[in-house]
Amino acid sequence: MTRESSLRIERCDSPRRFLAVLAAFYRDDPHWVPPLYLTDRKKVDRRRHPFFAHGEGELWLAHRDGAVVGRISAARDREYDRFHGEAQGTFGHFEAVDEASAHALLDTARTWLREHGATVMRGPIDFSTNYRCGLLIGGDEGPPVVMMPHNPRVYADWIESFGLAKSKDLVALLVTADQLEMSRYERLVARVLQRTPLRARRLDLRRFRSEIEIIWRLYHRIWERNWGFAPMSREEFDAEARDLKAVLVPDLTVVLEREEDGEPVAFAIGIPDVNLAIAACRGRLLPFGWWRFLRTLRGIRSFRTITLGVVPELRGTGVDAVLLERLIAQGLAAGYPRCEASWILEDNVAMLRPLITAGGREYRRYRVYETGLA
Repeated sequence: MTRESSLRIERCDSPRRFLAVLAAFYRDDPHWVPPLYLTDRKKVDRRRHPFFAHGEGELWLAHRDGAVVGRISAARDREYDRFHGEAQGTFGHFEAVDEASAHALLDTARTWLREHGATVMRGPIDFSTNYRCGLLIGGDEGPPVVMMPHNPRVYADWIESFGLAKSKDLVALLVTADQLEMSRYERLVARVLQRTPLRARRLDLRRFRSEIEIIWRLYHRIWERNWGFAPMSREEFDAEARDLKAVLVPDLTVVLEREEDGEPVAFAIGIPDVNLAIAACRGRLLPFGWWRFLRTLRGIRSFRTITLGVVPELRGTGVDAVLLERLIAQGLAAGYPRCEASWILEDNVAMLRPLITAGGREYRRYRVYETGLA
């Protein structure tokens, strides 16, 4: 029996087991950060996660000689299809030890997606672009920032040799206090505010429900025409908000309102890089990991901008720059001298230009691949 013929791909119905195998792929990687198992387990549980009210998915593990040598997921999202008029299928949660196992897993996902009506396969996307997506293909070494991918660079070779090609690149920009040119930024913002009077405020966590209602309304207006946009149900949105609430810092949030009527027109949310705290407790809060998590969390001085957007009628007016300037200034004042802005579409010039003008630099790049299934 050849090495390839001993390879078996089996469906995995256990979210716990699907996550538990991950550590073996990164045993020798000093930069790997384990998932926060309590939250990640919910996201791959088809009985519990609200994504599966409008989507369907499957999980697989690859076995060879009694060992797990890879894993993958595949998903179809009816809301995405309805919105874009395209039968997209995604593959995600991708890990493999060699090209043979990688190709076998990708072929399994492709077959399942064809059988479930998809005409295009894109990934890595963990069910939808509202969750972790993209394959790290270049940039600085180091641990991933919270909710961003991390993988061996050879994965790109295996995915491309299977026949997938670039669909879109996603970039992460690094902004640090010692590289910032805030005076140039502030002059730009002053000119924008003369044309478009706005006032900035932080999220009020004491009114969390009403604040989330505002963000929910803005969310659909802002991102509905973006590449890869996947509509979230209200249940999905609320589930994500509940998970984030525990680590939200008001100084890392901004809502812009029109001065004339108080109408919210833009928002940005950053969160401390809790990956540092997750690494400290090795991804497990129970039974005693929560103490290490909270102790480390208090000392974190870097953050990630996880979402940022402006209503369509104000795009191209410089409001993007106002939003970024406020977020960065508040973060600096609160003791966060390092910010990762991610992810940003490679062709989103309106978002990239003001960050680069202020002294930010692209320091990591991620790729989403695709292939037709017709």
